[in-house]
Amino acid sequence: MKWKSLIFTAFVFLLSSTVFSQSVETVSASRKANLKNQLDYRYKGGFYSLEKKFNNMVTYPDFARMNCIMGIVVLSLVVDCEGVPREIKMKTALGYGTNEELTNFFTATQGEWNKCTDDKYTRFEIPIQFFIEGTETNREDALFICEGEMPGHTCNDDNYYLKKVNNSLEKGNGKRALKHINILLLRDPYNLTYQEMKKQALALENE
Repeated sequence: MKWKSLIFTAFVFLLSSTVFSQSVETVSASRKANLKNQLDYRYKGGFYSLEKKFNNMVTYPDFARMNCIMGIVVLSLVVDCEGVPREIKMKTALGYGTNEELTNFFTATQGEWNKCTDDKYTRFEIPIQFFIEGTETNREDALFICEGEMPGHTCNDDNYYLKKVNNSLEKGNGKRALKHINILLLRDPYNLTYQEMKKQALALENE
């Protein structure tokens, strides 16, 4: 009976993991689909024209690449009904020249947007990833991706930082855990597990 119970438990775990994975993928896919529809409506030539311009214009800042700085910038902006981009802000920022690179890109799109009659499609929140080739990290959530070459030394995968976080939490070291969690959240800002880990680390730090 014991082995039957173990098999049943394993089956339930796998089923729940699959359902959770599908729901996460669905949220990510839905977010990107909505953004693409919004850009198809507002940007002249649609989403793929903007993506082509992004790929041709945005480059990985060398300072960021050499320091293995990567992650998802959640950029918000308003494109008013006259087609002027404004209020360009980084809700999550990587720094190291990436903010300037993205600001310059969207500023350069002035005059390339369709006009509108109301503000329904004027606000955008766009996840943009800076990714260094050969590094294992989340690749599902970004709408645009700027990929850089390996800087001559290996950049750490997400699992490297995740192990550091778990070890620090087990030892009750909230400050050290936060250092590594913040790196993971820059790489994967929509990750609910990382957000919960940050709460644990903050609780330890405040004890």
